[in-house]
Amino acid sequence: MSDRDIEPEIAEAVQSVTNRYGARGLEDLIALAEQELEVAREAERKLAAEAD
Repeated sequence: MSDRDIEPEIAEAVQSVTNRYGARGLEDLIALAEQELEVAREAERKLAAEAD
């Protein structure tokens, strides 16, 4: 894990997916999260550029 605290709601959501869909569902969740992470990072870059 990382040095930062994980929000309980996030941990619960991950555990819920794992319990309901197993390893394959968790793999799907990770793949989708990676896609969304890129979208969120790009949005943050745009906001930072506008603030400068």
